[in-house]
Parts: sequence; structure tokens; C-alpha cells
Amino acid sequence: MVSLDGRPLLVPPSAPPYQGYQLHAGVFTPRQCRRIVDLAHGMRLDDALLEGVAGAEIADEGIRRSRTAWIPPTDESWWIYDKLAKVVAKANRTYRFDLTGFAEDLQFTAYDEPGAFYGWHQDGLDGAVAVRKLSIVVQLTSPDEYEGGELQFFEVLDDDDDERFEEFTVLSRELGTAIVFPSFEYHRVMPIRSGARHSLVSWVSGPPFR
Repeated sequence: MVSLDGRPLLVPPSAPPYQGYQLHAGVFTPRQCRRIVDLAHGMRLDDALLEGVAGAEIADEGIRRSRTAWIPPTDESWWIYDKLAKVVAKANRTYRFDLTGFAEDLQFTAYDEPGAFYGWHQDGLDGAVAVRKLSIVVQLTSPDEYEGGELQFFEVLDDDDDERFEEFTVLSRELGTAIVFPSFEYHRVMPIRSGARHSLVSWVSGPPFR
């Protein structure tokens, strides 16, 4: 590759292929998952809310039905943030997003009654959540303790064949697995049929996408 005057030019490195999500297995051990669940259950769990008009939070069980607690960075929880930060650093080698850190507390979510779910949504792109760049969902419950409650991505449903869809479903339900994805990706949690599923959700912030 040369310029108009014949001088050689450097070829810019090609960007890695885009990934709508990444699966990071075994980020948290079973004991650590239980430790997070116990920490959250020592807090107040409230009905999950949605962002409404002008940033106000509202409840809408037609879109989302679950309970949440918020885990701030403290002496008891700093290790969770530290492990998540390492996962983000690894994942962002592919995404190369401009990130600044965890601007929000960690969200513990309990889908603990039949029918609990979360419909199709994005975690961020515009409005009050425009600064969310990467989302992380950590599976805190063993897959044999509940039925339903699958985390699904629109991209997987739309593009993958049955075999790959089944593979994603199995791997994404593994205890301690962290699923990392751009916050603008559409995803949902299917209704719980029995048992209870617990997850830890976090968002990594940065300047809004342009």
C-alpha cells in the first residue's frame, strides 16, 4: 500500500470480528456464587423497576417481573468488582470500547416465582442509560435448581441453527459463567417455570456511543 507520491503506508490492523456476546466460563466458583447470594439476601429485595419518562423509575409487570437488590462497593463486595473488572479487561480486547468503569452498583436479580421474566430490552444506548457500554450477567444458580429463566439474545434466535442455539443455552446456564455483551444488544429472560434463578448484573460505563 503506497501513497500518491510513492511512499509506503502502514496498513491499519483489522478489527476483530464483532461478537454479540461472549461467554466466560467459571469466573466465579460455586462457593463464591453462594457468597454473593447470601450477601444479597441480607439486603432488601424490591420489585424490579424500569426507566420511565424523564428518568423516573416505574413498575410494569407486563415487561418485567423479578426482585432486585443493589450491591455497592464495600469491604464485603470489593472482590466481586475486582473479578468483574478482570473479565471486562479481557472482553474489551475484542470490543475496544472507550470505558471508564463501574458507574453503578451491581444488581442482584431474583427470578424466584413461576412466571418471573424480563421481556426484550436493551440495557443502554440512549437516555439516562446512554453511558452503559458493556453489560455483564453472572449466573449464580446451578441449572438443575430451576426450569425456564433462560437468558436469550435476539441475535442468537435470529442467526443460529438449532444446534448452536442449544449449545448457547446450556453454556450460558452454567453456574459461575459470566456473559458479556454490548449494552445495546437486545436480550430477554424467559419466564421461570419452577425453582428460582439468581443472577448478578453489572454495567461498565463510558462516553455515549456516537
